[in-house]
Amino acid sequence: MLGIVYAGNRELSFNELTQMRSVSALPFAGRYRVIDFILSNMVNSGIINVGVAPKINYFSLMDHLGSGGPWDLNRTKSGLFILPPYIRGDIGKPSGTIDLIYGVLTFLRRSRQKYVLLSEGNTICNITFYDALKFHIEKNADITIIYSDNKTTDNLENCNLYTLDENKRITEAFCSPRYPKTTLAGMEMFIVERLKLIGMIEEAYSRGNHDFICDIILSNLNRLNIYGYEHKGFVARINSVESYFEANMKMLDNSVRREIFGGENPIFTKVKNQVPTKYGKEANAISSLIADGCNINGTVENSIISRGVYIGAGSHIKNSIIMQNSVIEENCDLENVIIDKECTLRRNKRLVGQPGLSVILPKRTLI
Repeated sequence: MLGIVYAGNRELSFNELTQMRSVSALPFAGRYRVIDFILSNMVNSGIINVGVAPKINYFSLMDHLGSGGPWDLNRTKSGLFILPPYIRGDIGKPSGTIDLIYGVLTFLRRSRQKYVLLSEGNTICNITFYDALKFHIEKNADITIIYSDNKTTDNLENCNLYTLDENKRITEAFCSPRYPKTTLAGMEMFIVERLKLIGMIEEAYSRGNHDFICDIILSNLNRLNIYGYEHKGFVARINSVESYFEANMKMLDNSVRREIFGGENPIFTKVKNQVPTKYGKEANAISSLIADGCNINGTVENSIISRGVYIGAGSHIKNSIIMQNSVIEENCDLENVIIDKECTLRRNKRLVGQPGLSVILPKRTLI
């Protein structure tokens, strides 16, 4: 099986955080990027031929991925391929996942693997795809959708939902419904036979279709054998600022963190060798993730602190995400704040957001 990751098709709901980067390149849990999880899951499943198809704002993503070395994808044959974005027709016309996949058909035709794993690059989980592929083959499925049970209808914004029969065949599909009728949410991961996928995409593209879910899956539920495979572990879908903030905060839960990072299948990322974090005499760190290279002199509570952050004495950081190389000077008070990379807050500043409505500082902001 080969892998295709289509990265960066939901930037509009992330405000300042995706002005200069795609969603897949967002920093996560102090030292990772969101795309690290799907790439690691693919590699841990024996997938060594991976194409990443970005859409816009992909410089940061390309800089992070490089030649694929951290994921053991810098290979002579196969490996990691950054596939240039494809622009359909006139600039300004609609484009979607069908257009992205159509733009990488040459990569699909040149590959030799029989099956394809399609995935967005914005899902946080730890999964291997051996059983899912076995399920796909046993069911003689045209498409297998990997999904998870959200248990409640809360936090299903921008999710595609499904209902299944007793044989796990998809009977109904709902594209981002306002009022969810089911809790079975797609993880935006699909297994398809490579030659079938090429035929589906060429036909959909010729009809002027754009969306893989609405125009291929929803339109062909009765004609194609479309099945669902359930992943029962932790899943976080990064599809809004609120979901991004919540997913980071869930990494402070010991059980979630052990499931994601402590199992047999590691999550790989770009290596940055830095000195350990220095804690001053007045430093106090409570229930937080703090990366290497930081200088902590104040109080950090229930927060995610990325590499190289400076926090001055007397400052109190609570329920916040501080990204790489930011500087928080003395006697600052931050709560429910997301601070992007290389920001500076001068002393005696106070920024307080609300739960579910975080204050966001764009990259390189000076206050």
